[in-house]
Amino acid sequence: MTSPYAHGPAPTATLIRMGRSAARTQVPVGVGCTVAGAFAALGGVAVMAGLNGKEPNPGGIAGVIIGLLIGFLGVTFLTSSWKSRHTFLCVDETGLWISNPGGQKVIPWDTLAGVGLHWSKTGSRPVKHYSVELFPSGPIDRDHPVLWAMVRDEEPLRPDLPRLRYRLVANGGFREPLVAAIQQYVPHLWLGESERERGHLGLPDVKGHRERTRGRAR
Repeated sequence: MTSPYAHGPAPTATLIRMGRSAARTQVPVGVGCTVAGAFAALGGVAVMAGLNGKEPNPGGIAGVIIGLLIGFLGVTFLTSSWKSRHTFLCVDETGLWISNPGGQKVIPWDTLAGVGLHWSKTGSRPVKHYSVELFPSGPIDRDHPVLWAMVRDEEPLRPDLPRLRYRLVANGGFREPLVAAIQQYVPHLWLGESERERGHLGLPDVKGHRERTRGRAR
């Protein structure tokens, strides 16, 4: 049976290019870490080989290890931003469409119990971190290849909302147009803005996802 949501976003959908926003942050960090790691590793080699005008010192291995770790972090940032550069969202009368390296998937409005904007403060100089929370009205596939990284399992703010929900990190310039589009299409689902505990964004359940998709769920 053909899915009623298989047609793709409407031509009039609100398009939000998240990948570009993430790349602006991740690419400079990735380049900086890669360069710093290379200098640290080369400095360690110079110390070990005595190329710095002093006697060879095996202690330089620490610099090599630190440099490799920093460089690996930089390459990870660059790889992630490259893979996600075309990630985008579309909002239309059907739902919230998500396109990322895992493929394309829609979260239909008629499968949701509510949508809200959550935020929390982090750091010594408190900075607000935002997320758009989509609360399903029924069971969801928490390991869907497109959506699994958005799934969070937490105590809900209200007893009528489920523990499992989709969390879309919404830091950056795309937050306001995304919220405006959601309010335009489904004002009846909008739950408003809520403050959460510090660091509420959390991380996806990578370990659990790997275990479940390998058939080794606990």
